[in-house]
Amino acid sequence: MADNKNSRALRGLRSGKWLAAFLVVLLVLQLIFTLADSKENGKLYVHVLDVGQSDAILLRFGEASVLIDTGTATAQEQLRAALLYYGVKHLDHLVLTHLHEDHIGNARYLLEQYEVGQVLLPQVTSEELGAALLFDALSGVDADVMIAQAGACFSLGDAVVQVLYAPTGEAVSGDTDENNESLVVRVTHGTNALLFMGDGEEGLENRLLATVSHDLLDCDFLKVGHHGAAAASSDAFLAVASPRLAAISCGKHNSYGFPHADTLERLTATGAGIYRTDQSGTLTFMSDGTDMTYLEKG
Repeated sequence: MADNKNSRALRGLRSGKWLAAFLVVLLVLQLIFTLADSKENGKLYVHVLDVGQSDAILLRFGEASVLIDTGTATAQEQLRAALLYYGVKHLDHLVLTHLHEDHIGNARYLLEQYEVGQVLLPQVTSEELGAALLFDALSGVDADVMIAQAGACFSLGDAVVQVLYAPTGEAVSGDTDENNESLVVRVTHGTNALLFMGDGEEGLENRLLATVSHDLLDCDFLKVGHHGAAAASSDAFLAVASPRLAAISCGKHNSYGFPHADTLERLTATGAGIYRTDQSGTLTFMSDGTDMTYLEKG
């Protein structure tokens, strides 16, 4: 009788030990996955989407999303597929750098199909080319619409998104190019700095060089202005920006001949790695806060 009691007690003790061991293993695995998830969520991803001869750049930090420009309306299906692929269910911020159709063509679609927290756009006058398209896109939307001002910023996870330059609506002497009225956006993540130039060319670059601290123009990553046009990324600007990585969004065999050979030559002279959507499709870059890298497909 005593032996049976001892046997049952021993079995209970063993089962208790196994249960305790199982719980310890479970906790360790949970900790490992939590740390891995935390590490993954600590990364900033930049997806320069393949939307033909237009611009759309998706910034992702965990579940938070920012879209800089929307691409042209003819690339709506590419944009939809990309957002689905990257698991985007809402946009915390939609940044429209300027009013050209190849940058705002899908604004209405996005505002109708996605929950958008805030729309950030430049100063707009009703006479500007593209104003009617923008006003139509914004009509009846629930999103907070804000006219961008230089210095405005918001958080994207551990990253900070800052408007480095915003047009004031006043004419700039000698510069009538609407491309040079683009918002310029700077993103910082740890020690990494990213610069998004919209369609800005040399005129806007010179304005930045004259009015913005050069420390704020120094960057690890540059989204090259105006799809790599001949007048974008001047020697003077690149000498200050000194990017390690340069991304160009342009359509394959586009009629403009973008990116221009002179622009590519200037970028190459800086030693920057040059990546193009017309050659590689969507481009993905990752920042872990200390280093920034291009992620090869596959």
